[in-house]
Amino acid sequence: MLFNSPLFLFIFLPLIFAIFLAAPRRWRNIALLVGSCGFYAWGEPRFIFVVLLSAVFDWLLGRQLAVTAGTARGRLLLGLGVLANAAVLVYYKYFNFLLENLNGLLSQFGVAPLGFAGVLLPIGVSFIVFEKITYLVDIYRKTGEPSESLFDYLTYVFLFPKLLAGPIVKYHEIAGQLKRHEVSWDNAYAGVSRFGLGLAKKVFIADTASEVADMIFQLPAAELGFGNAWLGLLCFTLQIYFDFSAYSDMAIGLARIFGFTLRENFNMPYISQNFTEFWTRWHISLSSWIKEYIYIPLGGSRCSERRRYLNLWLSFLLSGIWHGANWTFVLWGVYHGLFIVLDKLFWLKLQQRLPRLLNVAVTFFFVMLGWAIFRSADLGQAGSYLQLLLQPFASSWAVIYLTANQTFFIGLGLLLVFLPLSPLLQPARAWSAGSRWAGALQAVLLLAGVLISIGKIATTTFQPFLYFRF
Repeated sequence: MLFNSPLFLFIFLPLIFAIFLAAPRRWRNIALLVGSCGFYAWGEPRFIFVVLLSAVFDWLLGRQLAVTAGTARGRLLLGLGVLANAAVLVYYKYFNFLLENLNGLLSQFGVAPLGFAGVLLPIGVSFIVFEKITYLVDIYRKTGEPSESLFDYLTYVFLFPKLLAGPIVKYHEIAGQLKRHEVSWDNAYAGVSRFGLGLAKKVFIADTASEVADMIFQLPAAELGFGNAWLGLLCFTLQIYFDFSAYSDMAIGLARIFGFTLRENFNMPYISQNFTEFWTRWHISLSSWIKEYIYIPLGGSRCSERRRYLNLWLSFLLSGIWHGANWTFVLWGVYHGLFIVLDKLFWLKLQQRLPRLLNVAVTFFFVMLGWAIFRSADLGQAGSYLQLLLQPFASSWAVIYLTANQTFFIGLGLLLVFLPLSPLLQPARAWSAGSRWAGALQAVLLLAGVLISIGKIATTTFQPFLYFRF
């Protein structure tokens, strides 16, 4: 059940909100927990029991960690908890990948392949496991307290707005809200507005860009050409940003409706001047997770310069692996890790002498090349696609025909991506803040966008969110 599906919009959301409001205040978390479990069970009826059992295990273990933190027993318990959660992730997400590569290796020595049934990937497993590990580590570090209530902890794990694709939330960031979250007209209006914004971004820009990107990336290399390769990559660059940021908008908006405030996950990443800045703007909850739970435990910057660069590179290598069981994701992580290290070596200093627009253009160019690796089905396609992108005179510059609808929304996506660079933005914001008509105009435009989005959902092919694959 996805946020942009008719079932969610017209049945689930109104029903769970009505039950939530009707429930006595002390029972609202229970109502939200039951509804969230039903939301997840709709798509993953078998895996929900794995999450429930492992969450109960975490809650019991967390209470022990609170009194043994800093001791040998505490370290052992933490290791057990992290290993148990990581094992769930490795089994469900990487078993098929590891088996496939092991069989490929065995075949080189004439050994018959190992025959096992494939493991289905549950949606949201990466985000669920990362949050559960965060809970245990924060208790051990004494940056967070264990949940007194099992139901509160289960509500945190299953909270449906952020359950499937984040933002990744730490328990201690939301613990106070679990005890006291107010439903108000202000929260409801802000939440509905944010949800509507995300719905419009998904339906109009992300889904339109995906039509072109999917068509081009499915073409054989011999039929692709330089022009189509760049058009397809540009469309995927817009698709992945507007698709994932739309989901984050919708998740943050839904949580706000129920009285919860979730952390922001995107902050105009494509206007970054370097890769270091890009990762402070892109998937912010993941990048901060990588820093706090991988980079710092590896030694962070509290070591030699060479070791610090290795720590950075390893952190982004693991980020690539987290995104999926495919060598393209591994290579994508290596690629970003390389540019993060290059930032530290010389680029952050060199760029200070260059114009901002040039820095943004260079960073955007190399981020796009990274997306070519990310989007490719395998390393072979990634290699041939990159070759086409970097050889302007080796093939045709012609591009496929775009409809007026596709041209408009792809152009709108580009405008929104780079609008913050315009010198007219600040005066426009000042006018908006001082105008009594600005709020009404925004409300009318948002309402129109939501209504048209719903109409499009009802009449076109359903498009799932990209990050549900990860």
